[in-house]
Amino acid sequence: MSKARLITFMLSVFVVGMVELMIAGILTLMSKDLNVSEAIVGQLVTVYALTFAISGPILVKITKNVSPKTVLLISMAIFIIGNCIIAFSPNFTILVIGRILSSAAAAIIVVKILSLTVVYSSPSERGKMIGLVYTGFSAANVLGVPLGTKIGDLVGWRMSFIFISLVGVVALIMITFNVASNKIDTVESSQQNQGYKIIDKLEIIKYLSITFLILAANYVVVTYISPLLSIYGYDLNIVSIVLLVAGIGAIIGTSLGGYITDTLGSKKWLLISLSTYTLLMVIFESFLPILFITLIGVFAWNIVQWGSNPPIQIGIISQIEGDTSAAMSWNMSSLNAGIGAGSLLGGIFVSYFNVVSSLYVAAALSFVAFLICLTLKKQPKTQQAA
Repeated sequence: MSKARLITFMLSVFVVGMVELMIAGILTLMSKDLNVSEAIVGQLVTVYALTFAISGPILVKITKNVSPKTVLLISMAIFIIGNCIIAFSPNFTILVIGRILSSAAAAIIVVKILSLTVVYSSPSERGKMIGLVYTGFSAANVLGVPLGTKIGDLVGWRMSFIFISLVGVVALIMITFNVASNKIDTVESSQQNQGYKIIDKLEIIKYLSITFLILAANYVVVTYISPLLSIYGYDLNIVSIVLLVAGIGAIIGTSLGGYITDTLGSKKWLLISLSTYTLLMVIFESFLPILFITLIGVFAWNIVQWGSNPPIQIGIISQIEGDTSAAMSWNMSSLNAGIGAGSLLGGIFVSYFNVVSSLYVAAALSFVAFLICLTLKKQPKTQQAA
C-alpha cells in the first residue's frame, strides 16, 4: 500500500474516532449552552454507539454493488454534513439528528476503509496494515479528543464540530485522489460481484464475542477511571496524565498488534494479550498507591487491549471468501456494543458495590474472552493473512 493511501485511511479513521470520543471532553459546555442536563448530553455517546452498531451491517448490504470509492465519498460528505448540523443546531433534538447522520456515515466509512486495507495490502502484511490504519482511531483518543476539548474551551463547543468537519473535508479530498475509481481494481470488483461466503460461522461468532467482551471489559474500567484514581488521592491533573499514557499505549498497541499477528498468528497473540490483560486487571489495585507503577500498568494494559483488534480482524477475514466488508461491519458493531455494555455494567457495579469492583469485573469478562480464544482453530500464519 502506498504511503499516501495509508495516510488517507488513517486520517479518515482518525476523524471518525475523534467525533465518537470527544463528547466527554465538552459535555459540560454542551449542557450549559443547550440547557440540557449532563446526564442527557452523555447519552449522545450511547446514540452514537447504537447507531454505529445497527447501521453498519445494513449500509454494507445496501451499498454492496456500489464502487467503494463512491461509497466513501458520499459517506464522508454525509459525515461532514452531520457534524455541521451538530455545530449549528438550535436545540438538542436537531443535534441528535446530526449525531445519528454522522454516526451512520462513520460506520460505513470505517468498514469500507478496513475492507480496502485488506485489498490493497499483500497477504503477508495485512495484519500490520490493519494495525497501522486502526492507529488513527487510537490517535483520536490521544490527540483528537484533547484538541477538540481545548477548542471547545477556547471558542465554544460548536467550533469543535466545525474543526471535525474541516478535517473531514481534508479526508474527502485525499480519498478523491488516493482511492482508485475503477471498481477498486479487479480484485475488489470481483469480490463485490460474487458477494461473500462464510467458511466457518462458529469461528466468526467466537471472534465477534471476543471483541464484545474485551471492549466491555476495558470500558467497565475506563468509564470510571477518574473516581477510581480519586480514591487514592489523585487529582484531575493526574487523571489527564493517566489518560494520555493510556492513549499512547493504545496507539502503540494497535500498531504492534498488527506486526505481531503477522508473526505469531491470530490465536497465539490473542491468547497472550487476553491473558496479560486479565492478569493486569486482577493485580491493578495493588499498583494504585504508587503513581509510577500505576502509569506503567495503564500503559501495558492499553497495549495488550488495543493490540487485540488486528488479530481479531485478521481471524474474521480468514473465515470469509469474497467481500470482507460485511464481516468488518459485524466486528465494528460488536466493538461499539461492547463499549456501551461495558459502560452500563460498570455503572451498575459502581453503584451497588464500589468503583474498585470494576477492575475485577473487567478481569472476569476478559477471562471469558480468553476461554473462548482457547477454542479457536489454529491457522497457518500465511493463511490468516490471505
